[in-house]
Amino acid sequence: MDNDTLPDWGRIVDTHAERVLRVALRVLGNAQDAEDASQEAFAEAFRLQQRGRVQNWTGLLIRLATLRSLDALRRRRHSQGLREEDWISRQEPFENAAAQELAQRLRHAISRLPEQQAAVFAMCHFEHLSRAEICASLGISSEAAATALYKARQRLQEQLAAIQQGDSR
Repeated sequence: MDNDTLPDWGRIVDTHAERVLRVALRVLGNAQDAEDASQEAFAEAFRLQQRGRVQNWTGLLIRLATLRSLDALRRRRHSQGLREEDWISRQEPFENAAAQELAQRLRHAISRLPEQQAAVFAMCHFEHLSRAEICASLGISSEAAATALYKARQRLQEQLAAIQQGDSR
């Protein structure tokens, strides 16, 4: 590639950094992990643009942020240290604990989904993307996105019901 075809990387990062971080944060629920996943997404996008012209930066970066966040979610260990947001709460202790536990269970269940189902679910429910935006980001048909979302919801419902049933015993 010559210099005339190289994208303005600074502008790309400035334009998309906030959204990429927001996607990662919604999937991971932890600012430090989200920053790491965001950096991985931008690094991967940089490598991809060196191999060929990127047609849709927004779609590529959302897809990479979602996938890297899901990877981090899958790698996450069961035990985590106390995070800053755990120190200070504006909610009652029980409400905060219940919300944290539910979010943790949902993230764990999402991490067990197949990659495409997890990505479609995260883009739909965490980033509130339209089906057309999801299809463009993932390079899949509308039917494939609808099927993946349906299967993801079914699997999550089954996993969360099984967890809840185990808790009630």
